[in-house]
Amino acid sequence: MIRKTPRLRAAALAAATLAVTALGAGAAQATQVFSDNFNGENGGVAADPYTGFANFTVLSGAVTLNEGARCDGGAGGCVGLDGRGGGGGTEFEMSNGLNYGVGSVVTLTYDIAGNNHDCPACATDDEYEAGFVFSNIGETINDVTLDGIDVGPTVVSTGIDLFGTGFPLPFNDPWTTHTISFTATDVGTIKAHFRSFSTDGVGPLLDNVSVDVTGGGVPEPAGWALMILGFGATGAALRRRRTVVAA
Repeated sequence: MIRKTPRLRAAALAAATLAVTALGAGAAQATQVFSDNFNGENGGVAADPYTGFANFTVLSGAVTLNEGARCDGGAGGCVGLDGRGGGGGTEFEMSNGLNYGVGSVVTLTYDIAGNNHDCPACATDDEYEAGFVFSNIGETINDVTLDGIDVGPTVVSTGIDLFGTGFPLPFNDPWTTHTISFTATDVGTIKAHFRSFSTDGVGPLLDNVSVDVTGGGVPEPAGWALMILGFGATGAALRRRRTVVAA
């Protein structure tokens, strides 16, 4: 006669449960992180203008690569968002985007300071904008916060959504950390984007740019591996679930 084996059925169910649990854990913890402090650019040598960034592209205008005392912490590299010969209207953007999913929390963090030049003609305030380039135009993003202040839902109306019409920045403003965050309602891709309205060649200083994309139901590689392993175990158990016993 043919006899079913409850232990194998239980083992198959346990394997499948382990796979789904691991997949869920991977989805909840999936994180992409981008970070750039501009240290080591150009071999640690300042340049004005400079375009050879490892992770950023100068879309318009010009930027300066600064090294040393003018940068955050008085060392390393940083970016002047109005380089020599740029003519103003500088746009500075991540070269490669980060993917996000439904429910992903996306956070941009950056440090910025006034131009801090000591020449009398340079003692002018600047304006800048910071935000994201979105691939998904028309999406409504939720839980939008600027430096922790809730500004409510926002509709992505253009490919570039910068928050504010220009943040005023005194020339002698110290290094300050700022954040922009939102929760996605659809899938898409973002890039961090910065814009300066300075036209005198000594724009705001930028340093320590990072972007975190957390959650959104995208399993980590380990989650996929455990899922495949679990379903493999399930299949093997089911193939052995019937045992032939002599009558």
